Amino acid sequence: MRESEKILYHYTSLEGLLGIIESKSIWATNVLYLNDASELNYSINLLREEINNVKEKIPVVSKGLGKFSFFDGLIENIDKIISHPYPIGFFVCSFSEEKDLLSQWRGYCPRGIGFSVGFNLDKLKGCAEDSKCSITLCNYNEEDQKSALRKVISDIYARYDVEIKNSSWPGPWGETEQELFADLLMQFIELAPTFKHSKFEAEREWRIIVSRNLKSIKFIKSIRFRPGQSMIVPYIKIPLPTEGDNLIINKIVVGPTHEPRLSKASVEMLLESKNVKFDEVQYSTIPFRNW
Repeated sequence: MRESEKILYHYTSLEGLLGIIESKSIWATNVLYLNDASELNYSINLLREEINNVKEKIPVVSKGLGKFSFFDGLIENIDKIISHPYPIGFFVCSFSEEKDLLSQWRGYCPRGIGFSVGFNLDKLKGCAEDSKCSITLCNYNEEDQKSALRKVISDIYARYDVEIKNSSWPGPWGETEQELFADLLMQFIELAPTFKHSKFEAEREWRIIVSRNLKSIKFIKSIRFRPGQSMIVPYIKIPLPTEGDNLIINKIVVGPTHEPRLSKASVEMLLESKNVKFDEVQYSTIPFRNW
């Protein structure tokens, strides 16, 4: 299939589908508030491993001691930032190339009510560009992930030699060391949302990734909030493809439910009543019961 014809599917609840249709937008959640916290931990563990590999090559003598101390403190400081209550300015929204996947229904089909909503990839790319964000396929290859992190760390390593004339060791980091750390952190947080363990490769997940400066008052005021399972979750809205004032949805798959025909009929009625341009509403073929 040509990329211009590819459809990406967003799995969501009944409330999520109604929200998408009413607002003609989709929600991108702050990376620290994603449902699966293990995703970020996976990326942090990879980063820790690559930094430790660099540390082993640093001679712990004279000037090398300052560099060793700097790299030794990187992970500790990243852990502190990640666990800080004030969120980092990265937001993500997930899609899958698969329209009818058991693992997704299990995660997004509460009480037997869930849908996968399909949008044309080219049109999503246009929406992402208009919103000054990106859309990318997740990386499931661990060696590729490590290589990307290695490149970031190597750049910081080289810059340390050029920019740090006098190490602050054994005292706290100086301004230049703090700047190097901030650059590493931002590059890591930009890569981390695209890294997933290979066991999830069947999902063929794509993500819209939004990167913003949380010091921007205009952006802060655009952040919205929804109730999560145990806390308030920050998110932002990303406009979806439209034709005039009409939302464009290529396909909707009704998830496993005890009343598939009635559910399909009500979805079609909803789409028509809201003037949504759509091609098809289908049933899931997965024999899964969650009601």
